[in-house]
Order: sequence, then C-alpha cells, then structure tokens
Amino acid sequence: MLFNRERATRLMEEFRIDALLATAQHNVLYLSDFIGWTQQTYGDQITQTFALVCRDENIPAGLIVSRQDETYLAARGTWIEDVRGYGGKGALELGPNAEPLDDEERKFLLVAENEALRESSAPASLVRLIRERGLENTRIGIDQEGMHPHTRSVLTEAFPNSEILEASSLFRLIRLAKTPDELERMRRATELNERAIQAFQKEVTEGLTEVEVASHYYKTIGEGGGRWYWFHLASGRRASAIFPPSEKKFEKGDSWKFDAGSRLAGYCADGGGCGVVGDPSPEIVRDWKAIEKGLEAGFSVMQAGVKGSKIFEAAIGAMQIAGIDYNGMFVGHTMGAEGREFPWTIGRPVSVDDPFLPESTDIPLPAGAVLSFEIPTGIFGVGGCHAEYTVVLTENGFEHLVDHPVRTLYRS
Repeated sequence: MLFNRERATRLMEEFRIDALLATAQHNVLYLSDFIGWTQQTYGDQITQTFALVCRDENIPAGLIVSRQDETYLAARGTWIEDVRGYGGKGALELGPNAEPLDDEERKFLLVAENEALRESSAPASLVRLIRERGLENTRIGIDQEGMHPHTRSVLTEAFPNSEILEASSLFRLIRLAKTPDELERMRRATELNERAIQAFQKEVTEGLTEVEVASHYYKTIGEGGGRWYWFHLASGRRASAIFPPSEKKFEKGDSWKFDAGSRLAGYCADGGGCGVVGDPSPEIVRDWKAIEKGLEAGFSVMQAGVKGSKIFEAAIGAMQIAGIDYNGMFVGHTMGAEGREFPWTIGRPVSVDDPFLPESTDIPLPAGAVLSFEIPTGIFGVGGCHAEYTVVLTENGFEHLVDHPVRTLYRS
C-alpha cells in the first residue's frame, strides 16, 4: 500500500481534517494505488478521477473513475472496495449468456455495469459519495490542483456548511516520508533509469551526435515499460549549462554532462553524471574533484532529522575549500510520485505561506524521505560536470536507493 495511513491520520488530526480528497493523478495513485490511462493522457481536469479517504478508519474509502478507465481499474486493481464510475452508457454490449471468466472480467463488470452507483457526471458522483459518507458539516481537504473549477463550485453549493480547504500541500507533507511500497516502486524506477544511463554512456563516441547517443536512453526506458520525462545532454561549450540533445557531434576533448529523469509505475527516477571524450581540460578536472569533495561532505551529514540547509552548507563548503566558489542555489531535491516534492530543494531556506506547511522549507527531513542529491558545475565557453545520486534517509544515516555505479568522470 502506497498510502501512509499512520502519518496521514496524525496530520489530519493536527489540522482537524475529516477527509482527504485526491484529484491530481499522483495523489489519486497515492491514496488508491490506481492511476488510469486517461488521466495521464488528457490531464487531471479533463478526465476527473477522485479518491476519498476519511480520518475515521471505520468510514470506507471511495474511488470514482471515468468510463474509459474502468478496464484499467479491472487490470491494475485498487485496495479500495467502493469503486464507482460515472457518465453515460458505454459501447459495451452484453450477450444473454455473458458471464465473467476470470477476476479481471468480474472486476470490470462490477464497475461498468453497476448502474445503481453510476451518476451522470463526475461532480454528481462526488457529491453523492460525500453525502453517503456523512461528511456534511465537516472539514474536507481537497487536492485543488487537479480539480476542475466547475466541480469545486458544485461542491461549495452542495455543502454550504462544510469547510472545503485547499490542501494539495498537506498531501505533499504526508507523502514526504515514503512507505515500503513506495520505496520499492522507486527502486524499480531507479534501476531502469540507471540501465538507460549506462546504455547511452557506452555510445558516446567522437563523431556521433548528441541526438544519436540520446536515442539509446529513450529506447531502454521504453523497453522497460517506463516513460522518460526529461533528458538533458550537452557536450563541449553546451555542457556549461542544461541543454537538450542536439545535432552537435561529440569532438575530441569535449566534456559532456547529462541529467536523466523518468517514471515507472507512477514514481520518479532521476540521475546525472558527466564525462569527457579523450582527455579532460584542467578546468574540468578541477571541477570534478570539487564535486567529489562536495558529495562526500553532503553524504556525511545525511540522516533523519537533518535540514536541507545543513546538507547544502556542507557540500558547498567543501567545494569552496577545493577551489570552487559554487553559485548554485541548491544541491538536489526531494522526489517521489512527483519529480520534486516538499520541501522541493536541498538548499537555503525559503519562506512558505501555506496553512498546512511550516513557515520555511528548511525542515527536519524524516526517515523515509527520498533525496536526489546532485551537484552540477559549468564554465561558460569550456563545459561542465555533474553528479547525482538517489538516497533514502534512515534514522542513523542514509542508503542508496539502488546499487549505484560510482559516478566518475566517464571517459570515452
């Protein structure tokens, strides 16, 4: 189960929230273990999907899906027992002797043909579910980022005595500490991302273009059932910053760096590194040695309870001693069902104005928080370096999420 019920209940009690309503795909996945293809394809507000969980565990959770996602629900499943669809009758035709032959068909018909629970629209289905759960006159935290404005208006009109609070940030606060099932998904995603990284690195050769080399990353992610979300790859002078792959050819003496992000089973992976075609310049050697010192110092302070600013200060302090006056604003970010999750970056404190969040992003990070720890450098007109690792904080330190290859200044 992806949902951290214990942490959610504690925070819901703290903020006096009676129910949480997920609308964006990452939060629907988190609460229900389900994500449909239409929400991923057409967007949260076009294909409305809702997952409802109450603070009182005796009140059953509910899941509302569109007609198009009923087959995926039957195939992928959910821990939520009360699942209902909405919308008009589909094109499915049942013969007189139609009987489900397996569990998938049974689950499909249970939702697709259950007209007793089907409403004409997503808002109507949501209003009915909330009423059936007895949530009038309560405080409901909604994930407003995925809710259509019309649906929000319908809720406000239907429940004038309820407090409907914008609580997307509360979802992120709950999700900061990962459950074992979340960590397992992230391990699988990271393992695939690392295979794709190794696949493209082997192809970096003088005379090939960045685009030709990048194709091996895309192919490996696709073959593993994942989706790539960003792939920055730049060589030579372009490697001083983040650029997409281009038709530029790798040349002798070029430094190159990359940052590669993908998603598998709804969870993110991120990795970065660098290399050189032939022999590196003195500036690149200097930067790489400074990055190694920064990584070592940052890792040395990582454990549950550490603040992002402490990791940042340790890393940049070590780099300054090594001769680099680091100008970056952060040295990584949190990660999970979203590419960046609260407190978003590992860096200097940033003020926050939100009823569910602390006054600053500089909070003690809990055990189970997943960090993408990275340090990039860039010298305009020369190139740059980069290294990035994914780790999970523990009570006594940290663990690499997977058996990472040691990042080096890759030679090709």
